[in-house]
Amino acid sequence: MRFAVIPATGIGDTLIMLIASNHLRKLGHEVTTFHAQLPLFGRWLRDGKCLCPQNDSYSSFDAILLQHDNTIAAKQIVSLRSCATPVYIFYPTYLESKHGPLLKTYDYAFDHNLTMAENCRKGSEALFGSRATLFNGIYPLRELSHRKYHRRVLIHPTSGNEKKNWPKNKFLQLADLLQKLNFHPLFILSPAEKIAWPEIQSPNIHSLEDLASLIYESDYFIGNDSGPGHLASYLSIPHLIICHDERNMQLWRPGWHQGRIICPPRWLPNLKKARLRDNNWKQFISVNSVLISFNSLIK
Repeated sequence: MRFAVIPATGIGDTLIMLIASNHLRKLGHEVTTFHAQLPLFGRWLRDGKCLCPQNDSYSSFDAILLQHDNTIAAKQIVSLRSCATPVYIFYPTYLESKHGPLLKTYDYAFDHNLTMAENCRKGSEALFGSRATLFNGIYPLRELSHRKYHRRVLIHPTSGNEKKNWPKNKFLQLADLLQKLNFHPLFILSPAEKIAWPEIQSPNIHSLEDLASLIYESDYFIGNDSGPGHLASYLSIPHLIICHDERNMQLWRPGWHQGRIICPPRWLPNLKKARLRDNNWKQFISVNSVLISFNSLIK
């Protein structure tokens, strides 16, 4: 069968959904994974086809596997079921009142006690049979050496959502402390992000192939809840993720190589009107607490 696999827009989502793409290929299907940035992995992605999203062409496939992210685009793809196109759906956040009843052989609701990666693996087994693994078809380049640069700590201080970002001044203080401890902090920023960080010299990263290579040869990774953290996890780089909600991270934390997460104290409330956790979490994670978590990680 010709399968279209459609992740959500995040890089982390795509790395996770490639688990299902790889499993479907193992079962003998022809698989195309649709994501705007996926082709930028270049030589790292050797298995399967990858294309930019093309909503008008999905119906030409024999079947579709969708990561439902509650967007209008996802709902349009679900509507293809009325055209007799088999649409399989992974629901990271399923609610019957919002999504309707699950179709037994086509829908899989994720368990929030497991990571997204493990849910994707289990969902692939449940819907398509056979044993699935966490491998996603991305291979390190042969000329690279894993964790080549001893004590280099990559710091990724941004994400696709400003609300997820730990403050700039705290990242800079953390880098200074790491340097005093004889680590080699290195910030990674896209060309657009460098404008907001003029005091930082960071390497030129033109593609996801460049980013993956940089992460693979580094010793450690520290960052916000974002795609590069998932990539570090997949590449077995010890990582520390700074995030706003521990309960939410049960599902969304990187799910390959084990790392650590640091969140605000559990007692910080998130009442419906005040939303103290959502709005003020950054104040409750100090530079010193991140450094302590990092020391725990490296031990």
